[in-house]
Amino acid sequence: DFSLGNPNLPPPDRFKEVLLDLIQSSKPGDHGYMPNTGYPFVREAVAGYLSKEQKTPVTQDEIIMTCGAAGALNVTLKTILDPQDEVICPAPYFVEYNTYV
Repeated sequence: DFSLGNPNLPPPDRFKEVLLDLIQSSKPGDHGYMPNTGYPFVREAVAGYLSKEQKTPVTQDEIIMTCGAAGALNVTLKTILDPQDEVICPAPYFVEYNTYV
């Protein structure tokens, strides 16, 4: 379902603890930009998880981390569409989809 997400649950306490630790961190690079495709160690962990779950080999080179589903859709559409391609989008849909297309 690619309709508008509207999370209404608070984040778990453990997430807040880890986020607070990161905010208070003074290690170099913790607060800088990551590589466009995501941190290699995170991509490797995701690839390992997917390999086990899907019982098929997945490498970190096949994983791209994005800022949410909207970011993933934006990157995907820019990758597979050419100018003047037709895109059919069922309504109702998230208003930004037209921008991505």
